[in-house]
Amino acid sequence: MSDQRQAAEERRLSGAGPASQRWEVDIHSHGSSTGFADLLAGRSELWMSSRPVRRSEVEQARLIGRLDHPTLEHVIALDGLAVVVSPGNPLAALDLQQLRDLFTGRIRNWSQLGGPNLPVHVYARDERSGTWDTFSSLVLDGSPLASAAQRYESNAELTAAVAADDGGIGFTGLAAVGSARPIAVHAEQTPALLPDPHTVATEDYLLARRLFLYHAENASEPVRQLVDFALSPAGQAVVERVGYVALQIRAVPEDPRDGAPAEYQQLVTGADRLSVNFRFGSGLSLLDSKAERDIQRLVEFMAQPQNAGRELVVAGFADSSEGSPFFALSISNDRVDYVAERLARAGLNPRGALGFGQAVPVAPNSSEVGRLKNRRVEVWLR
Repeated sequence: MSDQRQAAEERRLSGAGPASQRWEVDIHSHGSSTGFADLLAGRSELWMSSRPVRRSEVEQARLIGRLDHPTLEHVIALDGLAVVVSPGNPLAALDLQQLRDLFTGRIRNWSQLGGPNLPVHVYARDERSGTWDTFSSLVLDGSPLASAAQRYESNAELTAAVAADDGGIGFTGLAAVGSARPIAVHAEQTPALLPDPHTVATEDYLLARRLFLYHAENASEPVRQLVDFALSPAGQAVVERVGYVALQIRAVPEDPRDGAPAEYQQLVTGADRLSVNFRFGSGLSLLDSKAERDIQRLVEFMAQPQNAGRELVVAGFADSSEGSPFFALSISNDRVDYVAERLARAGLNPRGALGFGQAVPVAPNSSEVGRLKNRRVEVWLR
């Protein structure tokens, strides 16, 4: 196989298959929105995206298939948007409002946050990148980026610039932190978390994101084979090797959060947290495309010899917009019962299944993204 650079952020892979059949693949890394445009125009067969397809894009693409359907939308990895500073910056954590103020230019000197007396220099990805789109929606929430921000098409170039600037701050994918230093992020009522494989896998980290592959309904067989490979154990090993978070389920010791309901603490104390959450749309008891595949991943995980004799417990939650506390409790119980029933149909019978309403939020309820994170069912292993 040969690998040729065609231009900045472009490359061509070529090789020979069975019976010496030649093949070529062009890869263009110009941002998620550019990828959608190329898929829609028929210039590409596979769209790699670091954000989910937008509702408007689903409508635009209806002639090539329903792109938000599980057969066309494939979550192949998880990533955390790391907020990065120079190793010389002593700050350890920032909340979402502080991040917003830094990146919009309202905070201009690090001394305003108890840091060194240095001007703030903002570094950001370009407008076409899914990384920028995700950061803008999760952090800026409609506010404009600081006019003096320096923009980059490449994560690697951005982090190198931040690492060399003691007044710098930027954001990048977890796999591209490089020599910059990530800082912990938190919001009201949520703990400060660094992006790591567990906090990103559970999507409890505020700036966790999913990485997607999309294709048309009439995709060619090689495209479908590539997607199948990406989701296979061999493909997930590649995901880990390049620095993203794979979809395999792992158990991690974790204590329940301070202030959590007593029943929740009793349910999960002494159990290991699994690196998977089942998430839902507003008011729904239907699993999304990732969660549907997570059922089978959980079956495979529980079949491993080290898990013989162990049992699952599941805990459900709602967000604060879903009616009164009583109604939210009812919704969370519906969700946890649905997950427990789906697991039972797959041969797994949770030992405990309880809903806790609006308790234990992992993200602010002020945004739709935050509310989506809070509408979840956690899975623990005893």
